[in-house]
Amino acid sequence: MLQHGTTEEYREPPRLLSGAEEDVRIRDLLLGAVEDGAIAWPDDLSGALHTLGLANEVRAVLARAKELGLDPAQLQRLGAKSGRPAWEALGVLARQENEVMVLENVIDYAELLHRAVLWARSTAGRLALQQQYRAIFVDEYQDTDPLQVALLEALVGPQTTLVAVGDPDQSIYAFRGADVSGIFDFPRRFRSASGAHAPIVVLRHTRRFGPEIREAAARVIGRRPLGQLDPATAQAHRNPVCEPDRESAVSVECFDSEATRAAHVAQEIRIAHLRQGRDWSTMAVIVRTSLSIPIVHRALLQAGVPAAIAADEIPLRLEPAVAVLLNALDIACDPERMTAQAAADLLTGPIGDLDAWQLRRLGRLLREQARTSDPSCSPPTSDDLIRDLVRGVVTVAPSPETSDALASVERVRLLLDTARGQIADGSTPPDVLWTLWSGRVGGAVLHGWSERLRLAALGGSNSAHHDIDAVLALFETAERAALRFRGVIGMKNLLISLREQQIPAEPIAERSIHVNAVRILTAHRAKGLEWDAVWIIGAEEGVWPDLRTRGSVLEPDRLTRHGVGDPVRAADLLAEERRLFFVALTRARSSVVVAILASDAGGGPQPSRFINDLGITPVPIHGRPAFAASTHGLVAHLRVVAADPQASPALRSAAIDRLALLAAASGRRGEPLVPVADPDRWWGVRAQTENPRPLRPEGEPIALSGSGLEAMLTCPLKRYLEHDAHADVPRPSSTKFGSVIHAVADYVAKGEVPADLDSMDMLVDRVWSDLRFEASWQSESERAQARLALSRFLVYHLRGDRTLLATEHEYRAEIAVPTSDGASEVVRLRGFLDRIERDGAGRVVAIDLKNIRNPGPDSSVPTHAQLGVYQLLLRENGEEVGGAALVQLRVPAAKGADDPKVQFQAPLGNEVPTWVEIELGQAAELLRSEGFVARPNAGCRYCPYRLVCPSQGQGDQVVA
Repeated sequence: MLQHGTTEEYREPPRLLSGAEEDVRIRDLLLGAVEDGAIAWPDDLSGALHTLGLANEVRAVLARAKELGLDPAQLQRLGAKSGRPAWEALGVLARQENEVMVLENVIDYAELLHRAVLWARSTAGRLALQQQYRAIFVDEYQDTDPLQVALLEALVGPQTTLVAVGDPDQSIYAFRGADVSGIFDFPRRFRSASGAHAPIVVLRHTRRFGPEIREAAARVIGRRPLGQLDPATAQAHRNPVCEPDRESAVSVECFDSEATRAAHVAQEIRIAHLRQGRDWSTMAVIVRTSLSIPIVHRALLQAGVPAAIAADEIPLRLEPAVAVLLNALDIACDPERMTAQAAADLLTGPIGDLDAWQLRRLGRLLREQARTSDPSCSPPTSDDLIRDLVRGVVTVAPSPETSDALASVERVRLLLDTARGQIADGSTPPDVLWTLWSGRVGGAVLHGWSERLRLAALGGSNSAHHDIDAVLALFETAERAALRFRGVIGMKNLLISLREQQIPAEPIAERSIHVNAVRILTAHRAKGLEWDAVWIIGAEEGVWPDLRTRGSVLEPDRLTRHGVGDPVRAADLLAEERRLFFVALTRARSSVVVAILASDAGGGPQPSRFINDLGITPVPIHGRPAFAASTHGLVAHLRVVAADPQASPALRSAAIDRLALLAAASGRRGEPLVPVADPDRWWGVRAQTENPRPLRPEGEPIALSGSGLEAMLTCPLKRYLEHDAHADVPRPSSTKFGSVIHAVADYVAKGEVPADLDSMDMLVDRVWSDLRFEASWQSESERAQARLALSRFLVYHLRGDRTLLATEHEYRAEIAVPTSDGASEVVRLRGFLDRIERDGAGRVVAIDLKNIRNPGPDSSVPTHAQLGVYQLLLRENGEEVGGAALVQLRVPAAKGADDPKVQFQAPLGNEVPTWVEIELGQAAELLRSEGFVARPNAGCRYCPYRLVCPSQGQGDQVVA
């Protein structure tokens, strides 16, 4: 179009919109048209107007209309005729979109191709183009759409030689409008000068792989008919001749979790590099969906395997380097809305460059200062205080331990203030982003992130190359938006636009994939590429094949020139998924490993039906690799053998000798090549250090809660790691499940939500998507359990055995408890009670709502520490206590019962001290002496710290 357009038309050529921009742009245009009353949008779809999912479908309908050659008026009439009011409204929207594109001087791909077809069909266009091209060659013809075929028809004249190459078994882009029937229709549509059908030539040889891969792929694709091709031609096409000396292999490995699968794949790739001499760039991991990419990427990086992900596999906003800049830009726009997590991410990221230990020390200093300034109140959390420090709301006197951290906070604050000033002055997004990226304010450099990335990239770091490419894409996106987004409001709109883009960033798609690294990519993106060895991930039922209906609201795939076409059949979806698996299998030259998941549980992941078609018995692999195939893994293995009392003396001696060799190995400049082999670097042989300052200052009460007492008595080490060391681990979904149920129960008890199951369910639905589960079946199963738990709570809440007094109420008390030496400790108790109820005798009963699948036995309830503390708190606050109870919302009172199981604890006795005071004294002694020992118990199996626990085999300390 640039070459043949007039000077007036293309003096300033229109900018081609990226797919990521189109969705947000279409959504905004649709919202504006509906609000202005310019289009009559169906009421039943009004709730979806704000979603990008609807915008994506709208874009698909408009693109489909252009593919079919329908102008806006025709689309409007066709929608009215077919009884599709949404299509009718989109006909009006299509006209508005064309007008807006002209005003903004932008164009999308479908419109560009549509204009190209119109010009190529014109007399002037046909004459110019058919004289220009004597021969046209088309690859991957099976993936063309009707608009592309129309353009090709306009380009081909009587004197033009046309050669199209394609494979109907590799047609995998129907979701983009590709029509596999086009390749079958080619001979009739493109005839010779004599009018005869174009001849079909079967390419009989494949030079990529050997017979093993060919036969495996043939078993998957089967003998399914190939359109109008005669059986002999189809048979010849599907049985190519392989190179006689080409060796190849196909295997299937079966794992029990995504994490173990990713770890083993990474291990196998590293071993292939070390032992078989394969270059990293000759290997690839192919996944069905981009959702599988992050876990594989992490596993490869942890194994020391350089990995490359095309930028268009991940939305720009999810790129780690881009996320850092967007977080900083968001804070600069509106510091009042800064969350504690955003502040922590900024300080521990590449801009603040603090480690987690520095941040924890800073948080402790802030809490100590807050506690000292107002002893009567509980201080805010460390996270909240750190956020306020970044905002400048609080200040703190520096200490030798925190001087570096405070200096970093000051630099970050100055950087944010500078960016905020630029935004207020109307600077463009690229200018503000440059300040945040470069860290340059005046003559000072406030952080060295960009320089560190530059040096790392020059040193060959693949991840640094990728991060720089992602940042470049962000600047390109910001540059395109510079005229639309200025000032505070404009910058916020830019952030919203970027964060709502679901389609990956195209501008950097191919920048970082030519390095020597293992490719991780989707099967769709792998089309047309090849490697020596390929690992395929995702061949599980429900994932591959993915038989979910595409475009189910507006049904763009059913739009035809004459009205509503037939819906996509499940058989057609299955056939395309099969072809996609065929494509993945045929990307390898010598080795294919299909890594699948299989669960013994009925609802767990199961192998895809395509695995059965392969005819290869899966090899089960359990657990993670014992040792990493790296120098660190080798040293770890040798250390374990050297310290193993079960190993023979000769074997232990050999391990020690090899460790000594590794420790002595040095480079040309004398630097150690394997520093981790040096015993001086092993923590286990170093002298233990003691903190000169006690965790709990002498003379101050020991702070404890009900759950804290229970945790301390169960395992002091676990409680220390969680509470004092802040060795945070991700919260399991079961914990989040409980938080949701507790919140809904509290709303109902306070009368803020009607006491009916449907209203409670609606509240859960609003937040359920925020919970993260490993698989959709887990989410569905837990959602059903949530409804059951709420149903049981409702029965309990409404039956009125006792009178409800309060919910989520906090009690505090300070009491002296006995210690083993006959002395006493003052304990500061604090507890939030889920429910406080009054029984018929006027006594107060503490209620704790539980969401445990397998509650403890009834025999453990009389000495349940948390309930005992709740009773003590009530008693110390002047209440007459009638006991306490656990209400188990996940467990019925009896088989088939509607109400929950209630485990009641009798009121505390009159003895002095009570059993709970004795336990508080034991816990206080442990906390004061800092005797955080590991105590094996029934929960060890699920403990997140078992890998470092001295009471567990895998947590043994290696000192040899």
